[in-house]
Amino acid sequence: MTVSVVPERIPALEALSDGFCMVGPEWRLTYCNAAAERMLGAPRAEVLGLTVSAAFPRADEASVRERLSRARDADAPVRMPGEEIFPDAPHPFCVIATPAEDGVALQLRAVEPGAGRSRGLLESLRHGCVAVDAAGRITYANRAARGVLGVLGAWRHAVPGAEIWSLLPEVPAVLRDTLRAALADGKPHRLHSIEVEAEPFRGRFFDVWTRPLADGGASILFEDVTARIERDKDLARYAAEAEEASRARARFFAAASHELRTPLHAIVGYSHLLATATFGPLPREAQRAAERSSMCAEHLSRLVDDVLLLSTTEIDRLRVVPVRLAPAEFLQAAMEPLRVQAEAKGLSFTIAAPESLPPVESDPDRLRQVLQAVVGNALKFTPRGGVRVEARTAADPGTMEFRIADTGPGIPADDRERIFQPFEQLCDPSRTDSATRGTGLGLTVARQLARRLHGTLDVEDGEAAAGAVFRLRVPVDFPSQG
Repeated sequence: MTVSVVPERIPALEALSDGFCMVGPEWRLTYCNAAAERMLGAPRAEVLGLTVSAAFPRADEASVRERLSRARDADAPVRMPGEEIFPDAPHPFCVIATPAEDGVALQLRAVEPGAGRSRGLLESLRHGCVAVDAAGRITYANRAARGVLGVLGAWRHAVPGAEIWSLLPEVPAVLRDTLRAALADGKPHRLHSIEVEAEPFRGRFFDVWTRPLADGGASILFEDVTARIERDKDLARYAAEAEEASRARARFFAAASHELRTPLHAIVGYSHLLATATFGPLPREAQRAAERSSMCAEHLSRLVDDVLLLSTTEIDRLRVVPVRLAPAEFLQAAMEPLRVQAEAKGLSFTIAAPESLPPVESDPDRLRQVLQAVVGNALKFTPRGGVRVEARTAADPGTMEFRIADTGPGIPADDRERIFQPFEQLCDPSRTDSATRGTGLGLTVARQLARRLHGTLDVEDGEAAAGAVFRLRVPVDFPSQG
């Protein structure tokens, strides 16, 4: 397409709402209409004869000449790329250049005042942003998109007007299919973690969004998520390695604990026989040593049992056989050994369980194990006063609550969760009397067993001086195993 050189004034051009300028062989303005005067903010007498770079706000002369040279040699109008919007003009405009006889004709098309700023924001994005018309021709591509499409350096100005199909890789085909679908159905589409095989994209992953535009075209947003994919792969590998290390540790503890159990049981048995003078009377010192040995052996045996439960998945695999229990009767029987222990220590021991309580469906062995662990812990750390064990219906419907209160030193609020962690204790860690101090695993095992019974075990809020209050809640009706 070629237009003839126009005289100084043509009424038809003067009536145009778009600005119109002619540029001669030396890249100087030879004509501008009234709309161009308004857009440039200067009378035509002042701009005629100026170079385009001098007449247009903040235009780079070398860049303008290079673009105008391409426009002069082209067969069709050339729309300047996004950077050639002039937002600083009195009336912001973009430029469309058309080859003309002995020069170039420039059409100055008005844009919204914020368009230049919007393009500036798009240029600053790290994600590629491309706009195409209904035929798939690129009307805009920001800096990041030119990098994503592999159009760099001297080729970057060839993007506007190019067909997007010539720049998109053939594989994966879903990339082209999604864009065609967006142009056809006018609906947004999204692709997750698309891997591109072609150079220069090999080994890179993208999230791609396509959205319809009002003129029938579509916008495309490319987000390079390669770093995220690699990070996710690393995290998955680390998690697998940690899981394998955990399984190896569990296998080791299980094997070691099982091997320890047999000799420990023998030590416990023979120590008890010696301490009770089964083989005949012993000197007082020897009997005291036998009693101490028996106590330490029992402590070590409990520790091995607790470690075995915690270091493997045995708690989760423990068989649970729920039966109907009368809370008052069950509690009296389960607490009898601990009543004897409390009396031997000079502590009061109270059980409060009304006969009118409804029956509870639970595993008696596991429930007894939880209660004995918590009550035994209370007796161990209560130097004077006593322990009270109470059964009652909880405020939550369908729940039975067992409340264990002691008159010991209490548990500070900050430590009420810590005590349920393995090997955590509130007593002085410098003490070497571990048999009296405890293993630090009883409450941990008790809480896990409570969860196995579909219940909860926690410490109530209250003043530390009032002692500790533990609360075990279990469902009245054991949930179906499905």
